Amino acid sequence: MIKYKIFVIFHNEINISYYDESILKNLVFVNVNPNNKIEYANINIINLYDIENFISLGKWYTESEVIYNIYKNSDILNGVDYVGFTHYDIDFTPISDNSLQNNFNQADVINLQPYAFREDFDQKILMDIDQPNRLKGKGKNCYLSIFDDFNQYHDSAHSINQYLNNAQINLCSSYIVKKSIFNEMMVFISSIIESGKLDSYDTNHKHRIQGGLLERYYAVWFLLKQTKSLNLKLVHHFIQTKKQESLFNQFKNRISAYIKKNLNVHNS
Repeated sequence: MIKYKIFVIFHNEINISYYDESILKNLVFVNVNPNNKIEYANINIINLYDIENFISLGKWYTESEVIYNIYKNSDILNGVDYVGFTHYDIDFTPISDNSLQNNFNQADVINLQPYAFREDFDQKILMDIDQPNRLKGKGKNCYLSIFDDFNQYHDSAHSINQYLNNAQINLCSSYIVKKSIFNEMMVFISSIIESGKLDSYDTNHKHRIQGGLLERYYAVWFLLKQTKSLNLKLVHHFIQTKKQESLFNQFKNRISAYIKKNLNVHNS
């Protein structure tokens, strides 16, 4: 039997019904919210900030602060063949221990959030040193910068045009990977993080772009290393985003009502 650990990153309430009972013993729920009142029984929970050799990157590194610290504290992965990361609002219901064991026989990397490369590229997320605090728009697409970094580090010459229209990439920092491949990838990723270069693209931490860029670094690394991959698309509920949208819509509706009310008063 292949041994694995999957780290479920959470800052809000955990929905235990998302996880098949057969895999619970292999899950480690990582709390990244110091204000969380943790009241769950019979599941493995750790607080990110209590890890013995915790290295603070800042919450703007999102899931990558967890991934980086798990890598740096290698004792956590002793005896493990595969390591995985996912969000607390991704529904793991389709996955059981038996299905994972079968998938491990087919792939070195299991992509849990695959997307069309072209689709994400066309979001026009920037990594443009001339526009350091701009999230999207005209300028140097983040993938062009990430390809540049990969090629320079690995002494390769990959062209984005080779992959752009026919490849899938894995986003949301959500994957399960053979530990040896994870460690190899993280040597490269650590060089990017420790250079501090990502902070220069979001100096006020407004967009938390550091984490957003790193999820794309993982995606490109898996793609360009041509890892033996399997796509297993899971439902992502995006709870945080929905809450933000809900608040925005409430604000928008209030503004619309205010304008309408005052317009009627003026016309009368």
